Amino acid sequence: MKVDFIIVGHGLASVAVVEHLKKHDASFVIFSDENPNSSSKVAAGLYNPITGRKMKQSWLAAELFPYLEEFYEGLEKSLKSDFLYKKSIYRPFLSLEDQNDWMAKQHSDSPFINKTFTNAQYHEFINDEFGGLLLQHSGFLDVSNMLNQHKNALLEKKQFIKEKLEYKHLKISKDRINYKDIESKKIIFCDGPLSENPFFDWLPTAPVKGEILHIKTEKPLPEEVIFNRGVFLVNNPHHDYYRVGATYEWKDLNYQPTEKARKQLTDKLDDLLNIDYEILEQVAGIRPASKDRRPLIGNHPEKKNVFIFNGLGTKGVSLAPYFAHQFVNSIFNFEKLNDEVNINRYYPLYSN
Repeated sequence: MKVDFIIVGHGLASVAVVEHLKKHDASFVIFSDENPNSSSKVAAGLYNPITGRKMKQSWLAAELFPYLEEFYEGLEKSLKSDFLYKKSIYRPFLSLEDQNDWMAKQHSDSPFINKTFTNAQYHEFINDEFGGLLLQHSGFLDVSNMLNQHKNALLEKKQFIKEKLEYKHLKISKDRINYKDIESKKIIFCDGPLSENPFFDWLPTAPVKGEILHIKTEKPLPEEVIFNRGVFLVNNPHHDYYRVGATYEWKDLNYQPTEKARKQLTDKLDDLLNIDYEILEQVAGIRPASKDRRPLIGNHPEKKNVFIFNGLGTKGVSLAPYFAHQFVNSIFNFEKLNDEVNINRYYPLYSN
């Protein structure tokens, strides 16, 4: 088999990359061993333009968020499936001081603010006596469903191989790449957080373990909003439960749920919710991330047909489409990659 690209891994990153490769009529094949604990498969898929305790606009939000909705809506049409759920996010103020701080600066983030409330709106469900922000250009992606639909479409076209790529069988020369019976012009690694990739092991990665709870509440929460302060509460569109998350752990990098994370989540959930709930399940995944919290995208310093598109961290849903567009254009049209994501920022660390 001859293709233009071998893609390693199947998650948010590689889906975005291959969909942009299609726009250039490029042929490809994906290798993935389908780790059931991959961060893409256990993620709640939230996309949120105002983040953090200080409620600041997310990095490059003005560019990322309009493009992500356009991209996933196009993918829904292509796959004849629904997995993008546009929903307002409601972020309650924690105190009168919190409310006053926001009111003093709200104009700078106005494209993403639907309404600002100074009194309770959802007190039947959550503690919001000081009101809160209702965000727009927000929602969640049903990542697991999207990945399954995408994989099935690729399997039909023989563009998906269910196996782990073994580096020992990979032969790279200046003008081509051979892997078993496949010949390719280029290879792109989208292989996640704990890969043993010998081509990019010099990059300063910082994988992050995240855990979420699946809960059932005593009564259904309002369907029109996602509650998010301290933790998020995202409904599962195919099951009768909510996902609550998430935690951040940089040392204990395994897929086992922990009591420590459970307590962190329930403490924050108890502060937010004022109705009873039942914990159904606790799951863990590991997010691919870098030490400077920016994606790792670009060309190997020596092997000009070897690329990486990785390290999307906790914001893969919003980062993947925009930067896949830029990355693929950098390959075909020599478009400049954003300096903050281009791995050439780390070239001084490389030694062959």
